[in-house]
Amino acid sequence: MRDTQLDIYRALLMMYIPCVIHVMYWLGNGSEPYLSLLLVEMPLVFFLSGAAFSVSRSRRGLWPTFLNRVKRVVLPYYIYAAVLLAIGLVVTLLCAKAGRFTSWPIDITRYGWKDVAAVLLCHNIPQFPFIWHLWFIPPYLILSCTFPLQTKLMQKTNAWLYLAICLALFLIAQALTSNSLLRQVLCYNIFMVSGYLFYRKLNNTTIALAGAVALALVLVGVWGLGLDFCPMQGHKFPPDWMFVMYNLFVLCLIALVVSHFTISNNRFFRIWSERGYNIYLYQSVVFAIVHVLRQKTYCDLSVPVRTLLDAGMVLILSTGLSYLTYPIERFVMKKLRF
Repeated sequence: MRDTQLDIYRALLMMYIPCVIHVMYWLGNGSEPYLSLLLVEMPLVFFLSGAAFSVSRSRRGLWPTFLNRVKRVVLPYYIYAAVLLAIGLVVTLLCAKAGRFTSWPIDITRYGWKDVAAVLLCHNIPQFPFIWHLWFIPPYLILSCTFPLQTKLMQKTNAWLYLAICLALFLIAQALTSNSLLRQVLCYNIFMVSGYLFYRKLNNTTIALAGAVALALVLVGVWGLGLDFCPMQGHKFPPDWMFVMYNLFVLCLIALVVSHFTISNNRFFRIWSERGYNIYLYQSVVFAIVHVLRQKTYCDLSVPVRTLLDAGMVLILSTGLSYLTYPIERFVMKKLRF
């Protein structure tokens, strides 16, 4: 039986990322400490991914999982990249005709082999605005493709011991290297493993105790060691133990809250759950539109009003655009027999 609450949590989280986090960060609406307190989205994404693995009826091996991730993550990204590059080609041709390259940042003819490699490796689409969200794809691919190996290890190991090992590996990596990708993989693995091991399996007392320990460690870092809590973005790239502990605390807090009620499903939630990754990718187009509109209409309004307008426009445009981009994605994948 499908866990509809998990689908709803995923939909709400996918709304939270562009409509709250990216509206605050990308459009310059936020300030500290609110920016830092709100920066909890990616650990939750990986926690829900681990939870989805735990409730899934299918138990794919390594190779089937790899093929599934190529289908569900890599191919949609390449379709998205092709759409953006097609737009960039049109802009390049129009600018060449008008002789406006000096005033327009997109010129596909300036792409070198490093730019092409960045696109192929799901890392970046150079020259395009609002592309910062693509950093998520490489660590997610690595973890989701290799997670079947971990599930076999977890079946033979005590759950708390395994989580402690994951934490220890991350702390060792933090002490030894500043390599962003390695630390991202080991950091978000903690949350993915937590989702797999503990989703709907812990009582509220245990969750509260785990949250209290995580919060205590954050407070020790701030008050005892004199570390700065803000900006949390500095703790996220690359991730460090402060980022991990704060997000574990928030995760426990959210788990305690949602344990007391059930959210009713509806068509809007189903759209954002089903098309969430598609919407996540194409938010760069949405933010480019919103940025232009706000500059021409309401950029001089107060920050709270401007933020609400930005969030509402991102929500509406993201949902509306998905009615175009999602069918295109499905059509291409069907033609490629994926």
